[in-house]
Amino acid sequence: MVKTEGNRSYTPVLRQCFLTASVAVNIIAHGCVIGFSAILIPSLRRPESHIQVTTSEESWIASIVGFALIMGNFIITPLMDTWGRKKCHLLTTVPVLTGWFLLLLVNNVAGLITARFLQGISMGMLGPLGSIIIGEMTDPKNRGAFLTSVSLSLTIGVLSTHSMGTYFSWQQNALICSFITFTSLLLIIYNPESPSWLIAKGRFKEGEEIFFWLRGRNAEQEAELENMIAAQRMNRKSSVSEEQLPLKIKVKRFFVYLKDTSKKPEFYKPITIMFLLYTMFQFAGINVISSYAMDIIHQVVGPTANAKFLMVLLDVERLICNILAVFLMKTLRRRTLLFSSGAVCVLSYIGKCLYVYAKQNNKLPFDNELIPILLIALYMSSLTVGISSIPFAISGEIFPLEYRGLGGGISVLALSLNFFIAVKSFPILTHSIGLPSTYLLYAGIVVVCLVVIYFMMPETKDRTLQEIEDSFRGLSRADQKSAEPLNSYTNGEMRRCSSHILY
Repeated sequence: MVKTEGNRSYTPVLRQCFLTASVAVNIIAHGCVIGFSAILIPSLRRPESHIQVTTSEESWIASIVGFALIMGNFIITPLMDTWGRKKCHLLTTVPVLTGWFLLLLVNNVAGLITARFLQGISMGMLGPLGSIIIGEMTDPKNRGAFLTSVSLSLTIGVLSTHSMGTYFSWQQNALICSFITFTSLLLIIYNPESPSWLIAKGRFKEGEEIFFWLRGRNAEQEAELENMIAAQRMNRKSSVSEEQLPLKIKVKRFFVYLKDTSKKPEFYKPITIMFLLYTMFQFAGINVISSYAMDIIHQVVGPTANAKFLMVLLDVERLICNILAVFLMKTLRRRTLLFSSGAVCVLSYIGKCLYVYAKQNNKLPFDNELIPILLIALYMSSLTVGISSIPFAISGEIFPLEYRGLGGGISVLALSLNFFIAVKSFPILTHSIGLPSTYLLYAGIVVVCLVVIYFMMPETKDRTLQEIEDSFRGLSRADQKSAEPLNSYTNGEMRRCSSHILY
């Protein structure tokens, strides 16, 4: 066993790294899906292309992924709680692999859209699942950094497919991307099941073994596990009497359950926060610029710009900023990182708007390509450092265990729907109201989301999932402490009872 200072061991961290890597490699393949349209669409415009497309068909090829995400969300939401995290994770690799191979076989636009639709389903399935797996199975002290790997992996995927697109045909690109998904499939096979899910299903012994295997064993970890088991025992006591009921009554009670659950602050507050975070994430434009990178560069910088080179350069910047975000996530508060990067994003949106407007109306004192390139670079850094990393980190932390699958599946609908709206509407808006007005509209949406989030989102850094869950229920730290078992440890000290009479 690899040792560190004192009695601590690297082994649990390495196991958590392996687990995160299986999710990350799968997400890299999905990043390839997002960036693939920026390579595919310009290739289809060439006269020698065997598939010819219209402008409307181009927007469908780019945006159908967002529409398909919704179906993936609906599929994975019930399966997460019934099949478990590992089986569902394996399932996510099937549609995206099928999509890559279908792209190699089709010879018409309908086939391309179908292949992209299948890949979108896979992305919709992994959207809530990936963050939940990492959030449940990693230590709170490292959870933020591990969750940041979600946005980092998307960046690596986009960079990979954009870079390969400068050297290979889109068909060769698709074949290479399929091997990335196959690699993630091999890694997932060797992953354990989530201890949180096992405990929620009453499999306490299995959950305990995997929990300590992943996290190591000390007083702090034992206390966290005891609190989790105690909370789930209470939930199971209230639901065990319903297990033998007829299907008709179960369905009726399920809808009553949804109605009652929707009134609970620990359910509707996290969903509202995630709806706003995902809406802000999409209209900040991370997937828009990934899908239409070369078109945007030509519009902002100029038609003579080397769009392929600048596209790859922006992806490299995005990768560097994502790596920086991993370290910032460990040092800065979630709220600080989100609102500072959000402010920079809005300012860069306004800067690009003013520059393009002045350029289109011949009001620039001088025309220098360096200025728009710097504005785009500033914009990309703001997206990557905070806006694209915080939502995925928060989504793995904010939902109570009881509603984690349901809440994650419902909230990620905002990610899916706004992906489709933002990517589909961008070329339409730029043609109808112009690029400057489109940027102003998107900036306004980001501002509204940030303002509401400011008053709703709690700080989650370095807090256990149970503490975050209790905070939404309105439980104070004193309430949480009184609910702890008498033999639990807090800061290395055993809880004591002031009386020797116990009832």
